[in-house]
Amino acid sequence: MRERLQISLTLTLAGTAHEIPGGDVRGLGIEMHAWGVEGWVEFVVQADDGRQGKYADAILEDFQKPDLAEVSLSLQAGHLETDTEPSDAVLKTGGVVLERALREEVHQPEGEAADALSRYYRVSFVDPARALWRQHFPCELTTNKSFKDVIEAHKGAKATLTYDFDPITTAEPLIFFHLDPAGGSSFYDLVLWYVRHRMGVFTFEHAARAYSIKGAKDTSGAAAELPAEDLARLTSVFPAIPRHKPRVRCSYTESPRTEVGENANAAAGVFRDALIRTPIAAEVDGRVALEKARPLLPGREVEVVFRRFPTVQVAPGSLVSISATGGHSAALLLAADPFRVHRLSIEARAVDEGPEQGYGEPTTAFELSMSAHLEGKAEPALRLPPIVEPRFPGYLEGKVVSTVGEDAQITYQFATDSSTSVERYTIKIPLFEDQEITAPYEPTSGSGTLYLPLYKGERVLCALDFTRARVLTLLDWRADARAPADGQGQHLFLGKSATNSTSVLHDYKDEKPVLRVLRTNDKDTVLLQLEEGKLTLKVEEKQG
Repeated sequence: MRERLQISLTLTLAGTAHEIPGGDVRGLGIEMHAWGVEGWVEFVVQADDGRQGKYADAILEDFQKPDLAEVSLSLQAGHLETDTEPSDAVLKTGGVVLERALREEVHQPEGEAADALSRYYRVSFVDPARALWRQHFPCELTTNKSFKDVIEAHKGAKATLTYDFDPITTAEPLIFFHLDPAGGSSFYDLVLWYVRHRMGVFTFEHAARAYSIKGAKDTSGAAAELPAEDLARLTSVFPAIPRHKPRVRCSYTESPRTEVGENANAAAGVFRDALIRTPIAAEVDGRVALEKARPLLPGREVEVVFRRFPTVQVAPGSLVSISATGGHSAALLLAADPFRVHRLSIEARAVDEGPEQGYGEPTTAFELSMSAHLEGKAEPALRLPPIVEPRFPGYLEGKVVSTVGEDAQITYQFATDSSTSVERYTIKIPLFEDQEITAPYEPTSGSGTLYLPLYKGERVLCALDFTRARVLTLLDWRADARAPADGQGQHLFLGKSATNSTSVLHDYKDEKPVLRVLRTNDKDTVLLQLEEGKLTLKVEEKQG
């Protein structure tokens, strides 16, 4: 379609806002989603400083600077053949510039000494979170904070968020993530992974360029009637229907569980399993409730192709009705309930792309194509972009904590959770300001037939998932436990210190095995030693 558009474009470069008249715009393409925006815009600037001095290019210098740049853009019809005011349907969006391009054309009429130029500037942009968070790959550990606190600490100055979602504002004993660029999962992916996994809603308010994370889609406000005259084509889309049943399986040996959800449209024998391992029944119940709550029957979507620039608001999040009231035929597959716009596509090219047409004016004529995708007002399905899911576990070194005994004593300690009865170690993580995390009190150090708890100050390697940790392996020997290599000894060293201990040492003397058991309590020692042809039993109190 051919449409005259009034465009307001502001390009902020190196901290300076440059207003570009709508008549200077030569093309644009925008994809507005419920969760963000991506687009490009191209405009022309004339410069003849060395000739008549009529035009000057105030953008060139700032355009070349590497400073963060931003785009603010609004579109409305230059005129409407209806009683609706163009301002009622204005579309606003914007974001952070990703790429810039500049094409220059020289105009040199015969006999002129100085050049006159037309510079065609082009910028591509996306919403602030996608632009900046997709370059953010932090490794972070926090304790006793909510994921909202984490987002606020990492969001930067250009992303504004509001929250109305209980899980994201609830403090967790620990939150950990390691976003390795080699894995491709950025902070943007992490946030959207969290929202998707917990059935939240992530939206971008285009006019305000602000985000929200909520527990449900916004259904407030009245729906605008979408006139039949605005539309060239309506297409109903019925998404693929999931044929699986959700199933949660917990492998905890003392109480294994399998819980199957319902799906009236499931095919026999088709499941989607979530495998977990936890002794805490409430955690299993929570995961079962979450999996059963996921919507499994998507509703009808409607693709709308516009005949003209729409006369009502169709930005993502807007509610519209398609009914006989708007002039639509009753024979069509209409809907009693309103629809919500979740995607809007715009492509525009100036009818005359030369430098003079409409230059400096607020409007110009475009060849324009516009389409929108609508969902039912009550549709619970999530609308999020493709992401790279973060990888877990990540690995951190820590030191075991025990407050039992004196500081110099080698002791062990565990705490029992009053609500779950689960026993846990406390482990200090030096890399993250000695924050303390907990891990299950399990026989990490060897066979279950040996009761050898992790002791105070022992270096351990912890495997951390997003909100939990476990001890993976030990990283050092106790200082008094190592045996001299020349004797090829193997040593079991037990006790609180070198002067309050029991030592069991097996090594070799003249290539013959020797077994020594030594009990020490300050100055009192008891020695039992077995060697070739000799048994020694010695009880001694040392002097001095």
